Amino acid sequence: MNFARRAAVRGSTPIPRLPLVAFIDVILFLLLYFVMVADLTPEESHLASSLKTDSKGPAQATGLLPQILLVETSAGKVRYRMGDRVMDTRESLDTFLSSLPKAAGIVVKVKGDVSVEAAATALSAGKRAGFTKISYVPAR
Repeated sequence: MNFARRAAVRGSTPIPRLPLVAFIDVILFLLLYFVMVADLTPEESHLASSLKTDSKGPAQATGLLPQILLVETSAGKVRYRMGDRVMDTRESLDTFLSSLPKAAGIVVKVKGDVSVEAAATALSAGKRAGFTKISYVPAR
């Protein structure tokens, strides 16, 4: 057996060889590119809906109304108003707010001429009543 290399035939060109390290780098770069570009999130049709209803009928409008507590001054006295109900004292405000449903939260809307103390009283009354979602909105 002759293990010696054969002499290159005159006129033939050697076969080019690709370096293995560069080839692996290109493959890993392509793999990384396709992983980054791929859409891995599920389609929206497969996501669970966050809106749940009890019946297949139209939605009830009462469940969609926000609970807005308006804080205003009338004749130099602070009044707390929600819809048709008007409260003049902190105790009556606490009693009224504790009877409301807590899941929807409450919006405390304060008119511009109301003192900071009255606004803080309304916010703390909402906290004492058990509301976890309390929003403060300054009115014009």
